[in-house]
Amino acid sequence: MNILIYKWDIFPYNDIINELKEQGHLIDVLAFEVASHIKDVLFEEKLAEYIKTGKYDIVFSVNYFTTISNVCHKYQIQYISWTCDAPLLSMRNPSVYNSENTIYVFDKKEYEYFHSIGADTVKYLPLAGAPVRIRNLIDKKYNTNAKYLYDISFVGNLYDKNRYDEMVNALPPYLCGYMDAAIEAQLNVSGGNILNIMLTDDIVDSISQYINIQSESDSFADLKLHFSTSVLSYKAASVMRTNILNSLGEIFNVHLFTTSNTDNLKKVTVHPPVKYLDEMPLVFAFSKINLNMTIPNIENGIPLRVFDVLSSGGFLMTDYRLELENLFDIGKDLVVYDGIEDLTTKVQYYLKHDKERELIAANGFDKLQKLHTYKHRIHTILDHCAR
Repeated sequence: MNILIYKWDIFPYNDIINELKEQGHLIDVLAFEVASHIKDVLFEEKLAEYIKTGKYDIVFSVNYFTTISNVCHKYQIQYISWTCDAPLLSMRNPSVYNSENTIYVFDKKEYEYFHSIGADTVKYLPLAGAPVRIRNLIDKKYNTNAKYLYDISFVGNLYDKNRYDEMVNALPPYLCGYMDAAIEAQLNVSGGNILNIMLTDDIVDSISQYINIQSESDSFADLKLHFSTSVLSYKAASVMRTNILNSLGEIFNVHLFTTSNTDNLKKVTVHPPVKYLDEMPLVFAFSKINLNMTIPNIENGIPLRVFDVLSSGGFLMTDYRLELENLFDIGKDLVVYDGIEDLTTKVQYYLKHDKERELIAANGFDKLQKLHTYKHRIHTILDHCAR
């Protein structure tokens, strides 16, 4: 097939493009900047120029763009998107019903929502890993692994720049207190998201009196979803990640790789960010324990970081999400923790039991290599296209 890929600055693209080429497809890449996911006239004109050549069978993007979908609908060309964020507010738009769409979401909760509103263009497909690429990198760099021999590592954002901190001064004390209580409640939940439940209609109405929460005119995402997704969830993730790293740092040697401000961290060793393709896998491969802390927005799905760690042959400790049970054997392929106390106990155990830890890491790598690679996912996507 001839495939036009819209590429923007997000991690999975190189592995997806390489796999498509490996499977014999012809690829052209469009990297023209999109000003808006919903409507961008200049971008739409540029995309239309490519489509009107008649040489493409499919337009593809990571994450869903209404502006791409509507152009594909106009010219009756198939549009495939595969999301790596959830929920994706740009999907709360009537364009999801465009018959040219096939939209893959990695969180089954999102799939169930769209299924409930009759959007049969939306399918469920988990994310994936690139074990062959990463194994080749690790074999090549093996002699430099001493640089990455850490006890506990976390690669990620602390979300220190979030909209909640920007808005909080505009809210009266009673609303700030309620928001803080909602965040605290979320921190005590093992897997899933209760922020949307905590935001009652009355609370949302009160917030909207002080803060302008805007959505696109034709979006069917309500203010509750906008506020819980764009504001509260990021603040909850910020508090969660800071608390966990500080708690572990009191006892263990913890290493953080981030672009975030780390002034609130106490006994954590902070490193500059690592490059996704050629350095991050080395951190995962040679650290004894790798942490994943899932943002509450992702209710049931498995985030990309889980696949990244397992593709590297790293030992993973992650918070719980329902779909982990469907794709992996918990306790055999990876370890799940339930709160800071449980995490601390398990970290202590696995740092002392090398053989168990190494066996779990090996099992996780084998499971991913057999079932959850980009090769598997691209086959699924294109097999569906061919029907």
